Amino acid sequence: MTFPVVDGLRSIEFGTPGESRARLVDFIINGNKRATAGLLHDYAKEGELVEHVDECLAMVDNVGQHVATLQVRRVEVTRFADVPDEFALAEAEGDLNAADFRASHLEYWTRVGEAITDETQVVQVYFNLLTHRLRPLRLDDAEWIHRACQDPEVQRWTLVPRPYTHEHAESFVRDQAGERLANAIIDARTGEPAGVAGIHKIADGVATVGYWVAPWARRRGAASTALKILPTIAARLGSARTVQATIAETNTASRRAAERAGFELAGTSGEQCPDGDCQVVGLEYRRTI
Repeated sequence: MTFPVVDGLRSIEFGTPGESRARLVDFIINGNKRATAGLLHDYAKEGELVEHVDECLAMVDNVGQHVATLQVRRVEVTRFADVPDEFALAEAEGDLNAADFRASHLEYWTRVGEAITDETQVVQVYFNLLTHRLRPLRLDDAEWIHRACQDPEVQRWTLVPRPYTHEHAESFVRDQAGERLANAIIDARTGEPAGVAGIHKIADGVATVGYWVAPWARRRGAASTALKILPTIAARLGSARTVQATIAETNTASRRAAERAGFELAGTSGEQCPDGDCQVVGLEYRRTI
């Protein structure tokens, strides 16, 4: 049950390799499966912490590929005998109530060598399926980054060079412009790139982040979803306790994205932010991890 780290997140596997895993991944991506169960003693045996609320997990398929990101919304640990109907319905594996859950999971866990009693502690993880995922930049991202950075809105709110050449894009994906981490935002359903989100630096427990969205991917939740994922990556990457984004006061779309991701306005920043050819007041948005 050890969770390998994939794209900066603990990975999560469903079922057993093969048809079982493919079916459960499909239930999540195309169905309504929004919960999963594990045995508490497995976490202790493998030295893993139980998932926590707002943690993001990289769901992987049969070949270990990160196919979607899940965000934990609730975690409960109960006796096997006390798993409720609510969980059985959220797990959506054909169990209509807790009695069905106990019957099917007793059969499964016994088959894989676990000794289950009414007192066995079961970890119940409820999650949301996110619309986008993050992955490290690749050399072949230069083409779409170059195309996106021709957009007037990207140039208005960021410090990308103007004009922005293909050589600029190649340099960025190669050395990430000195960022601590730069990731591509990927649409989980289509696999298409939607923008860039990264961590500028981590210092004194604070991770500062930035992001932009390509013109063809706007108004689909790309920025707010990226901001939901970055705190988990920042905590693992550099023991960050707070994530902070500095946003131009006039950039209402970016401010709304931060608020949808759970960031709160902390006040004005000592930094100014670009708004086209002008510099405007920067606002600090923060979220505690």
